[in-house]
Formats: sequence, structure tokens, C-alpha cells
Amino acid sequence: MKTSTKAFLAATLVGLVGVGGLAKAARAIPMQASQPSAIEVADRETGEAKDDQMDANQSAKLSALAKITPQQAQQAAEATVAGKANSVKLENENGSLVYSVVIAQKEVKVDAGNGRVLYTDSLNN
Repeated sequence: MKTSTKAFLAATLVGLVGVGGLAKAARAIPMQASQPSAIEVADRETGEAKDDQMDANQSAKLSALAKITPQQAQQAAEATVAGKANSVKLENENGSLVYSVVIAQKEVKVDAGNGRVLYTDSLNN
């Protein structure tokens, strides 16, 4: 075999091993999480503000449909579960309008149409 052919084969072999080694090293280096840019943070905050506005609009629509007040729902829930309500929230649950009343570690669902307690559920922390 000619010397020039040997040199070419050796250079090719070294090149292939070098490229393979670089590829292996690149896969071994873990990717670091980058910090969000100011634009990404601003976009996220704008999106959150839009979500808040949509929630407020939906809450206003639901409130117009409720036949009882949040205070009446709270009274019904507190009569069922001993304790003071932490929060009262009007929700559309599977097509039914209900108040979700949280008392201690219990969530009480109250029908927003007639004020009846539908069920009580334990909250998981």
C-alpha cells in the first residue's frame, strides 16, 4: 500500500474517532435550564391577567344565574359541617351551578338554585 493511501486512511480514522468522541461528549453534557427573559415574564403576566379577567367575566355570568346568595350557601354549609367557612366560591360543576364552601378540611357543595347541601367531601393536602 502506498504511503499516501496509508496517510489518507489514518487521517480518516482519526477524523471519525474525533467526530464520534465529540458527539459522545456533547450528549454527556447536561442541558442547563435558562432563565426566562423579561419578555417571557411579561407575556406570562399578561396571560395571567387575561385569565383573571376571563374568570371575573365567568363569575359575573354565574352569579346572575344563582338563586341564593353566597351568605345563604355559607349558612347551609355551616349548619351541615360544624365550623366557620374559609371560602365560598360559585362554580359550574358538570353543568350544575353550585357553591363550593370550604370549612376546615371539608368542602361542602351547595346547590345554587335551592340552597340544599348536595354533598361533603374531605380535602387532601
